[in-house]
Amino acid sequence: MRRIWIFAVVACMAFGGEIRYGDGTFEMEGGFLGLTVSRSTDIESYSLVEQHKNISDSVWYYAYNLTWFDSKRLQQASQSLVTGGEPYATSVIEMPSLDYRFEGFDAEGVVGYDFYHDSERTYAGAGLMFGLSTPWIDSQKSGDSSTDPAYDDLYEKSKTEILTFRVGPSIQVSKALGSIFSIYGSATIGYQFGSVKNDYARTDSNVQGWFDAVDIGLRLQALSYDKDMGWFTLSPRLYATAGFRYTYWQLKDLAVDTSGSGIAFGESDLKMSTSTVYAAIGYAF
Repeated sequence: MRRIWIFAVVACMAFGGEIRYGDGTFEMEGGFLGLTVSRSTDIESYSLVEQHKNISDSVWYYAYNLTWFDSKRLQQASQSLVTGGEPYATSVIEMPSLDYRFEGFDAEGVVGYDFYHDSERTYAGAGLMFGLSTPWIDSQKSGDSSTDPAYDDLYEKSKTEILTFRVGPSIQVSKALGSIFSIYGSATIGYQFGSVKNDYARTDSNVQGWFDAVDIGLRLQALSYDKDMGWFTLSPRLYATAGFRYTYWQLKDLAVDTSGSGIAFGESDLKMSTSTVYAAIGYAF
């Protein structure tokens, strides 16, 4: 899988794009034992992005976003948790505080059609998005729980691996503001399906849900040059962008027992989101 990601990044860079660094907040709720309220932490993102690129001189275009996410530790406080219920026996368990860390890849590509096209910086288009996510979530007892003998054989470090595929509509818009500035935006919504696996928690589930993403920003065209080479036109572009991106994953009816002891508890929707502010340098030919 890592080799596939490296090949995809190199292939995309050969056609131009922008290299982004983002910093913001990651939130997670549900799906895991005891994670009944939203928790948040800091996250960084590193992306290779093409917002909108027309195919030759046509009004058809493509776009893509390849992103690596890496969050700080997210802590779930110690708690008393009521488990079971029909058809299981009800009981109360004491949970230690737990740490989670979210990291991994997300990728999406769009093929679309400009229903309005004035220039490379003023357009409005809609298309079909295909994407996949391969993140994982590390979980373990927090440092303040590691000395309690009641948890010696429970809540060990484990990895929850997620693999989802998605498809759905996408829109891309941009408006030039003078000769060098433009504002842009995009939005996607997709149905996703895949699997969630954690060997320690004895979880191997097929899942489905929804994915949403919104991206807005400002672009500065630092260099724009067209040179007729006879057989073709050389059109180098150098630009910078700054903006905000929000992504949201929902995986329905999931129950990951991080204790590793087979505790019976109800399924819930795993909800994860990132909100990042980014800056980027881009190029095109």
